[in-house]
Amino acid sequence: MFALGCIQAMKCNQNTCPTGITTHDKRLQRGLDPTAKARRVMRYHTKEKEVCVIAHSCGAAEPRKLRRHHCRVVQENGRTLALDELFPTRQAPAGT
Repeated sequence: MFALGCIQAMKCNQNTCPTGITTHDKRLQRGLDPTAKARRVMRYHTKEKEVCVIAHSCGAAEPRKLRRHHCRVVQENGRTLALDELFPTRQAPAGT
């Protein structure tokens, strides 16, 4: 969260995150540019063991064993669906 630019506004559960990290509000999400933050996140995770903690909390023995069913997406009604339920078949990226 910090590597993405979290300022600890304590609004994660209100859908009003000013940095756009924990919101589904398209207007607020404009403040988050994942391509610009990707390098910071990568450096953080190579130095820290947080990604291992995340993997273990998802039930995976190591980060490489994380799969789409481990990722959940919050829906408008507040419920979550596993990524593999939302998108049952993987699609190849455009241009491959």
